[in-house]
This record gives sequence, C-alpha cells and structure tokens, in this order.
Amino acid sequence: MIKKIIKAVNSVFGNFVRVQSRLSFDEARKCLQETNPKPKGTCYTKNKLAIQYDLHIIIPAYNAEKYIKECLESVFIQVSEYSVLATVVNDGSTDQTSIILENLKKLYKGNQIDIEIINQDNKGYSGARNTALSFIRGKYIIFLDADDVLPQDTIEVMLDTAYEYDADILQGSWYTFTNEKKKEHRVKESGKESGSQGYISGYPWGKLYKYSVLENFQFPDGYWFEDTPISFILAALPFKCISIDNIVYGYRLNSEGITSKAVYSEKSIDSYWITEQCLKEFPKFKVHYDQKAYEYLLQQSIMNAWRIRKQKRKVRESEFVLITKLMDDYFKGFHTKNANMSKVESALRKKQFIRFEMII
Repeated sequence: MIKKIIKAVNSVFGNFVRVQSRLSFDEARKCLQETNPKPKGTCYTKNKLAIQYDLHIIIPAYNAEKYIKECLESVFIQVSEYSVLATVVNDGSTDQTSIILENLKKLYKGNQIDIEIINQDNKGYSGARNTALSFIRGKYIIFLDADDVLPQDTIEVMLDTAYEYDADILQGSWYTFTNEKKKEHRVKESGKESGSQGYISGYPWGKLYKYSVLENFQFPDGYWFEDTPISFILAALPFKCISIDNIVYGYRLNSEGITSKAVYSEKSIDSYWITEQCLKEFPKFKVHYDQKAYEYLLQQSIMNAWRIRKQKRKVRESEFVLITKLMDDYFKGFHTKNANMSKVESALRKKQFIRFEMII
C-alpha cells in the first residue's frame, strides 16, 4: 500500500515538474523590459591605434580614495626593461581620488613607467575602460581595477612569456585578499594553448591582451556583467591563448562591490541581456554559432539563473523562456556532448521551467 502511495506521489510530482512554461516569448520579454530595460551598449567598435609602448595598463577609478595609492604603487614598483604606460581614468569621482592621483603623478614623475590621468564624467566601469581603450597605446594591454594590485614582477613575467610565444591572450594565476587573509587561485591547464570558450575566464583582469585582440572591442555600456563578452566572444576567436601558473594579479574582495549585492538587484537581469547581446554580435566578430558556442550558452543559462535567483518567479521564468528562444533561434538542432548538461538541456528544450530550477 505504501509503495503504491509513493509511486502515485512520484507520478503526480513528476508530471508537475515537467509542465511546460505557458509564458509566451512576447510576455517574457515584456516582463524583463518592464523590470530592467535592456541597455543599449554594444561590444563592437573601432579603436584607434597609436602603439608607443610594450604595455598599456588601463585603470578605471571611481571614488577609489581608499585603495588607489596601493594600486598604483604596485605598478610603479615593478622592475622591467619594457616600456609601460599606465592610464588612469578618473570616472567622475566625488571623493579625494583626483587629488591623490595628481599627488602620485608628481611623486612618480620620471619613473620608468609613464602615467597619464584622464578625468571624465561618470560613465561606469565600461565607459571608463572604453575611454582608455579607444586610443590603444601598447602592443599589449592589461586591465587593473583601482582596488586591486599587481604582484611583484608581473609585468616582466607576462611580457617575457607573451613575446616568447607570440601570445594573443595570456592569463595567469591570481590571489584574492582582504585585510585579514589571502588565498591563491591557480589557473587550469597551465601552459595550454587554446582558443575556445571555457578556457579563458570572463574576468578582464589577470590577463594580457595583444592590441589586435581589442582593436574592434569595447565593454558594452550600461550593462552589469559587462565582461561576459571576453569569454563568450573573444575566447571563441582563433587567438593564440596561453596560460601560466605564475601569480599575476591580486584581487581585493570587497563586500561593498556589485558582485556581492547583484543577486538582490533588478540589474541582475543584465546577465540575460548581455548573453543576448553577445549572440547578436557574433557575426560582427566572425564568431560561429557552433558546438562550442552552444555548450557555452548552456553553461551561461545556469549562471544567469543563479544571478537572478532572488528575483520574483515571473522574472526568473521570463528569463528562462527567453533563453529557450535563443537556443531555438541560434542553435536549433544542436545537442550537448557534455553528459553533465543533458538534463539542463532537456529542461530548456522542453521549456520545463520548474524542472530546470530543480536541476540547477
């Protein structure tokens, strides 16, 4: 008798989780647009090239008075035979950042590393990076956030390796830190050469980019998770990508940062919008809608759902429905080759929202 009851319950429950979403694509899009409208930024542009240095370090800074001194000192203590320019974009700071920057510029005048400061109205992380990126001055580029640091010998190690292997993108290991502790994170498959999604992380930092990689690239304005195109678009191109085990970046864990608060904000929906925008811009970058891109989209569907997990059910279901539309529009007939993703794929293809949330 008990077995029959359990079987009946399982049958009812199984049917429940396999119910298809009844939201139409139009309803789903309307829901997301009303909750958090899609930004208008794009990934493709044409940056100017004026190569004068071996390395161009781009540092966006907004209200960075607490950490900008430590950040820049980590740059200026680097010992290297290479020519280096550090461009700090003061993105409309309202604290003492601009004063600190001017004092540091005077202090390090004549240093082997050149520094320029660009002051602008606030445009956000993307806008600040893009300001410097629009006029590329180095054979290679590094992105450094104003609250982070470069470990000793980072410049020498990364450029030595990049020039030796003629790398297009080079990434290294890093450490995260707070005032109390520090933890190392090693890159996977050190020394491996690749040009596919999943190998290059989506973070802009901890990497060295050849100027040609970023010649037609910008961070899309207005989005959170604006670094997604690095792993979705740039890593999909046939670039020579090298990974080294050396620690090349220090990332400060900040409880006040976007990452720690994003899940509670409606801007977390940008995780879907940037996914959609990347796929839309594939042709501009000559990226193919192939198996690798499909597998990446499946992984991204999980990431998106995780980022919006604190949003209302209708928002979560709307995002799910729109992901299924992206799969239908760009990857009709594709099937995952990753056994671990088969259930996720099945729930998406069958538009079974409840099942999808239970799986992830």
